[in-house]
Amino acid sequence: MSIRVATFEDTQIVAELAIQMWESNTVEELTQEFYEYISKENGTIFLAMVDGCAVGFAQCGLRRDYVEGTDSSPVGYLEGIFVKEEYRKRGLARDMLEACQKWAKEQGCAEFASDCELDNDDSLKFHIKMGFVEANRIICFTKKLKDSVIGRQVTVTVDRPLGSYHPNHNDMYYPINYGYVKGIMAPDGEEQDAYILGVDKAIDKFAGTVIAVVHRNDDVEEKWIVAPKGMTFTKEEISEQIHFQEQYFDSEIVM
Repeated sequence: MSIRVATFEDTQIVAELAIQMWESNTVEELTQEFYEYISKENGTIFLAMVDGCAVGFAQCGLRRDYVEGTDSSPVGYLEGIFVKEEYRKRGLARDMLEACQKWAKEQGCAEFASDCELDNDDSLKFHIKMGFVEANRIICFTKKLKDSVIGRQVTVTVDRPLGSYHPNHNDMYYPINYGYVKGIMAPDGEEQDAYILGVDKAIDKFAGTVIAVVHRNDDVEEKWIVAPKGMTFTKEEISEQIHFQEQYFDSEIVM
């Protein structure tokens, strides 16, 4: 058993280990992330080797912003540590942690820190056993500011003009112009769709103002409502004009 520093050639190996812990990612995403990580001077990755095979990894770096419970900067930080289940309880995690701490000291750190989820009892026990002292417990909050697009000037490319029918549903008639905003990606991974109000003829392109956002509670998509500059509509008026399509979804209009 040995511990060594991971190189650029090891990034996919590290990713294949990390995906077992960070399942919401992909191996490709993690490989790129680790490649970029070890390209910088503020972090490193160690591998635990058994019989020539990597069975665990530890990622550590330097944090220069405030770290809970510390009073110095930079602080060495354990970003992640993982050992394959069949190789646990052999001291590999301890050895990798010691390598991380040694690296942090060499970077001038006087303190070393880490974190874990509130319900991760195994990680908590490991940290306590390794000499860490609990500094604090917090709950983090986030809020998306999606609706800040309201008031933005955009250009809509119309691919379903007024008077046309849906390409896959011949019974869906478009009483208004409908298209997409080129270059802006929506939550579904496609370019942002938009309904155009206040224009009573079929058009190819339209420059206007986003006056509302249609959130679909039962779908990942959302639609923008675009109108001529200075023109306004009530929620009821918007709802009436987009009902032809939104009737099939649990939608709400945000203005």
